[in-house]
Amino acid sequence: MFQSIVDFMKGIFDSLHNFIVGMGVSDVGLSYVLAIFVFTLIIRILILPFNIKAAKSTRGMQKIQPEMKKIQEKYKDDPQKLNAEVMKLYKDNNVSMAGGCVPSLLPLPILMALYYVFMEIQGIEGASFLWIKDLFAPDSLHILPILAALSTYIPSYLMTKATPSQPNGMNMGTMNLAMAGMMGVMSWQFKSILVLYWIMGNLIQTIQTYFLNYRPAIKEANEAKESKVESDKFVMAVEEPKNSASKKRKKK
Repeated sequence: MFQSIVDFMKGIFDSLHNFIVGMGVSDVGLSYVLAIFVFTLIIRILILPFNIKAAKSTRGMQKIQPEMKKIQEKYKDDPQKLNAEVMKLYKDNNVSMAGGCVPSLLPLPILMALYYVFMEIQGIEGASFLWIKDLFAPDSLHILPILAALSTYIPSYLMTKATPSQPNGMNMGTMNLAMAGMMGVMSWQFKSILVLYWIMGNLIQTIQTYFLNYRPAIKEANEAKESKVESDKFVMAVEEPKNSASKKRKKK
């Protein structure tokens, strides 16, 4: 089954590469980089509906935060009841915690399949691109692993900022750093072209996360603050005449 997936993806990648070469791109390294870029773009477009669904789920979580805080306060000494009530709140509002994780997990099986796809490509050793002397060998200057770690961390950081904190106390910042560090270490052994796929995918994911998650969350947070300020002003305006009337009665 897995080999069938690898063969299928190899067929797609070879077709893209042959198309790019047929368009007149004679440089071997550049033709493979363009092929991996187009391939990455296709994958990310296919994943986009999952990203949109996850963004809606995240905004749903943001809206139920006031009720979430009440539940946390009410059942802070009963973790079992707390989890049960939180799950009920998610279900009643059609919100899923897993919804935000799916888009970030989907590229991993593709990465594994591509690893074997590139393992089977033979006879093109020495294909270079920019500072990379051999696209089908690890980066000798170790720049790609650093870029892989950074590009893994940034979209997950934006997602964390756009996602309300959870009652289970999970430290998402630590998890994001661990994931980024793991991808950086793994990239030291991967072929450069595979790491390029990962970096390109993460850059596209960063743009999607910014516009689908981070930006709307910041906008909603600012609107909530402005609404609270207006509400406080209204309360103060109502209280002032009452306080003045009370002072006059005391003087009498």
